[in-house]
Amino acid sequence: MDEVFRHQVLFTISESYISKTPASKVDASQVDVSKVDVSQVAVSKSGAPEANPELSARESEILITHIIRLHKLKKVAQWSVKALGVEAIVAEFNNDRQIEEVLAALQGDTRIESVQPVRTYELLTYNDPYFHLQNVVPNQELEQVHDLATGKDVVVGVVDTGVDRDHPELVDHIIYAKNFVGHDQSDFDNDEHGTTVAGVIASTANNELGVVGVAPDSKLMIFKACAQNNQTRKSSCDSFSLMKALAEVLRQGPDVLNLSLAGPQDPLLERLIDAAVNRGIIVIAAVDHSNPDNSFPASMPGVIAVSSAFQFDQRWMPKDGVLAPGTEVLTTTPGATYAFRSGSSMSTAFVTGIAALMKEQDANLTTSKFTSILHRTAQARINEVPLVDICQVVSGRRKNMCAGSAVVSNGTADR
Repeated sequence: MDEVFRHQVLFTISESYISKTPASKVDASQVDVSKVDVSQVAVSKSGAPEANPELSARESEILITHIIRLHKLKKVAQWSVKALGVEAIVAEFNNDRQIEEVLAALQGDTRIESVQPVRTYELLTYNDPYFHLQNVVPNQELEQVHDLATGKDVVVGVVDTGVDRDHPELVDHIIYAKNFVGHDQSDFDNDEHGTTVAGVIASTANNELGVVGVAPDSKLMIFKACAQNNQTRKSSCDSFSLMKALAEVLRQGPDVLNLSLAGPQDPLLERLIDAAVNRGIIVIAAVDHSNPDNSFPASMPGVIAVSSAFQFDQRWMPKDGVLAPGTEVLTTTPGATYAFRSGSSMSTAFVTGIAALMKEQDANLTTSKFTSILHRTAQARINEVPLVDICQVVSGRRKNMCAGSAVVSNGTADR
């Protein structure tokens, strides 16, 4: 756990609990909200509390202030998660206290719906050595695929770092962009990881510039939840920034969601991703084989798990996971530049682009149907894990269109 989050916790309070608190003019420092008599709250015929527009910010603040003071915490941030009906609060505690002690105390407070540590997540770009590259999609084949679909009018959400919004390959694709990283508000367009992911998905075709995305006519929504370290160029996120971004994803409702990141299981993030899956958003996430215990959210049911085709261990692949090209992929980088990048992040973006192509062909495409197509059309497998074949997926296995398209050298692919 990063040092900055070592002494922080994230807890939630149900909005329905807050709504049971009657309006009060008493200052928060003088009220013990845990002893409020909720028997006087008006109820509907169903027995549920009636909504009262006046019971809003003040009641929430009174309750949260009391909890913070009772447990000797300091509030760092707060966010309303309407999709889950909760208020989420990040709070810190003194260095002389252990996190287990703080978690236990908050878990014992019946006003609190959930509590957890603030976890961190890594973006998976640099997993694979460049010299193993042999899995590039032939140009002619990509052109054939784009004769059938380009991702037109399909909206792809990218939860990542920021993206170079002025990059000539991306400028016409980005229809929404917002920063959810509190400590990194000044940077967005100089962030590298999100720019590389966006380029794999949606770089413009036929513009006489560097590269073509898998779905060059798709639209992008960028939700910055991760910050880039300017010294190492590596990027990471935390539970709170991801929670804010995912809550906004649910509000915006893209067709496909790319999560090129991985970390420890997180119950609050799991609820938000479950909500996205239940709303029909196809969620695609990266597998971290260097740390198999930290491959959340790829490990979640209903999420399509993707790994680079090399340097993976099939023992740690989630059920129904797939492999895709992800080594030395030429893509966009900030400042209207291009570079080769590798890792499961690139593989995940590749499959996300295919999902956008398929969504254009079938607006009602479900995660389960898409997963079945990825597996059924695979022409090669590596250690029994299917290698995605973009041409076979999009063409519907049209005769003679995709001959030899799944070849991966090195003798590791089983046909």
